[in-house]
Amino acid sequence: MRKLREALLRLSRTAVFWFWVFNGLRLSSGLLVLPLLVIKLSRPDYGMYFVFLSLSALAPVLDLGFSVSLGRAVNYAMGGATRLQAWGVAPKLEAGGTPNQKLLWELLHTTRQLYRILAAVVIGLMGLGGTWFIHSSVPQTTSPSLTWMAWGVTVAAMAWDVYSGWWSTYLRNMNQVLVSARQGVYAQALKLALSCGLLLVNVGLLSVPLATILASGLQRLLARRVVLRRLDVQLDPGRNVQAVRELFRTLWPNTWRIGVHFLGGYLTSQAATLLCLPLLGLGASARYGFSIQLIAVCSGMAQVWTAVKWPLVGQLRVKQDYPALQRLLRPRVWLQYLTYLGLVVAVIVIVPALLRWYRSDKELLPLLWLCLLAGNGFFELRCIFWTTLIATENRLPMVWPYLISNATTLTIIVLLIRLAHFDLEAFVVAPLAVGWLYNYWKWPAAGARSIGTTVWKFLVGRSV
Repeated sequence: MRKLREALLRLSRTAVFWFWVFNGLRLSSGLLVLPLLVIKLSRPDYGMYFVFLSLSALAPVLDLGFSVSLGRAVNYAMGGATRLQAWGVAPKLEAGGTPNQKLLWELLHTTRQLYRILAAVVIGLMGLGGTWFIHSSVPQTTSPSLTWMAWGVTVAAMAWDVYSGWWSTYLRNMNQVLVSARQGVYAQALKLALSCGLLLVNVGLLSVPLATILASGLQRLLARRVVLRRLDVQLDPGRNVQAVRELFRTLWPNTWRIGVHFLGGYLTSQAATLLCLPLLGLGASARYGFSIQLIAVCSGMAQVWTAVKWPLVGQLRVKQDYPALQRLLRPRVWLQYLTYLGLVVAVIVIVPALLRWYRSDKELLPLLWLCLLAGNGFFELRCIFWTTLIATENRLPMVWPYLISNATTLTIIVLLIRLAHFDLEAFVVAPLAVGWLYNYWKWPAAGARSIGTTVWKFLVGRSV
């Protein structure tokens, strides 16, 4: 018993444990919040929930890629970089590779200013564009006035999440992954508890966005406190408008490309859910949204194995220590693949059986299409790893191919439905086919080359 307690104690001191708890809470959202949504919401309201969810997923796109650029810049500053450059990794390091506190402070002041502007942009764009998009479907819901109120709170939650979330990004990329993961667990637990509680007292579509606002506030408070405590106040140069502008100009060339890349990723999943609404109606949106959400949870949980090491990968990039980088990532990639496969098998077997047992009128995609959707999720997971690895070099060659591929996917979906009379299967076939035309084979090979190996040699541990 003592050894078990010691083992659990050691495990609780690892970032992977806390990321798994975090993703376990996300999975609990699927096991607790989704069933409550099934029970408490009417079918039109349930479909509208997934429309709100898909619109909320625009937040990383409206972030314009600054969170990724910020994270990479903090990685480099923590690795001892004396300066940042628009492309590639600046080779000059501080003596001993110690963190560059002055640069870290300059990044903090720049980021704070930028995210105030981005939050206002989110309110403007979603308040106008999102409202226009949903206005014709709101009368189909049980209580249009409540739906409009829920939409207003959703927009506020998006803006607050964008503004407050950068503190956690900053903390995590200071190589404080464990601390950040713990804070994420606390916030996610609060969100889960509040969402369930509000649904149980029949708050309906307002439940999840209200919970999101409070959870984001908690995470911001915790992350901000730790970040400021770990920076050397004596080296704070203060907010300098000229320094902010210089850093912005340095970060922007890759930042807007990351934003375009995020837009491409949005087009493959969430925008497809939105496309269901005008093409196939709220019922189809609910089936596809439910299915893609479960696959996304599986992918998110699997990515934990590599997510906790990206800050360290960024530092190894600065030092160009590729053998160490390969040793670090290889076992985690295998764990990522196996975890995803195990989770999707569980989803495919268990969730439909639970829905039949409960005699719910909500449903997933048919078995064949659900399996193909899960297969596409695996190839996307694989691509996400390799493109993220390429991005740690401060270059983004995948941006335009991804955007073109994803726009092509949406076009093919529309054509298959309008001309070939496909139904929801179009949303499965199109991304799988287009992905294999280029992205699914191109970026794993390019990512492996960027660290001096091939995909096969990387996976089996052979030297080049």
